[in-house]
Amino acid sequence: MNLKELIHISKRKLSEAGIENSRFVMISLFRGVLSLNEADLILNGEKEIESKLSAKYMKAVERVVEGEPIDYVLGFREFFGIRLEVTRSVLIPRNETEELVEIVIDEEKNSKVFADIGTGSGGIACALARNIPSSLVFATDISRDALMLAEKNARTNGIFNIRFIEGDNISGLNDFLDSVEVIVSNPPYVRTGDLDSLDTNVRKYEPIVALDGGKDGLDFYREFLKYLPTGKKVYLEISQYETEGLRELVSDLNGYSCEFKKDLSGNYRFMILRPEV
Repeated sequence: MNLKELIHISKRKLSEAGIENSRFVMISLFRGVLSLNEADLILNGEKEIESKLSAKYMKAVERVVEGEPIDYVLGFREFFGIRLEVTRSVLIPRNETEELVEIVIDEEKNSKVFADIGTGSGGIACALARNIPSSLVFATDISRDALMLAEKNARTNGIFNIRFIEGDNISGLNDFLDSVEVIVSNPPYVRTGDLDSLDTNVRKYEPIVALDGGKDGLDFYREFLKYLPTGKKVYLEISQYETEGLRELVSDLNGYSCEFKKDLSGNYRFMILRPEV
């Protein structure tokens, strides 16, 4: 089968399946699976593709058609200029989380010790560690599989100023909490009752433990604030629907001021806690 035929078949399958941005998906699959760029697709249509390679590519197309997120199919996601391996043991990093990282780097470039709670694939920890190279980042997760993947991602990208710790929420930092200046997290915040309304490709393929925030979506924040000591700077990703519930939780917190920030889509997406002067 030549490249032109492969393009035609995959384009038809993706379109018939109703895949959004099917051309972008097709080009991404060619690049990720066969190492062919868009120019190759335009200029080398008569090029013969080995049967083993064409079968590998079409298997990737079928996985996307069945609803599997393309990042899992390709096995990686670009995050803040860092290529992260992603598997179904971790949530796929979102663009909003890149915005969170950008806020932290802008405001905390002179801080020395960070913590990323619920690190997943390690995106936040790796981005902070690379962009603030004089820092030390503690990265925690309740999932051993996630931690192993995050550590692999750091090592693959030549990032060595991260310490990985298995643990849950803020208590997972244990004896290291006293030294931490800045805490960052993208925790589970979807209400349990809303999980069934998520897109099928999210609900079916991504780890529920990384999404389920409990009945009101605030389980993580409630536990986190309960044990948060004074004097830390905190940057948390949040649901746009939970600002009032979070305001109520924070109202009982002494020694902190609270700010909610919107993402680029205009939704409240971040909660920042700063020590009161």
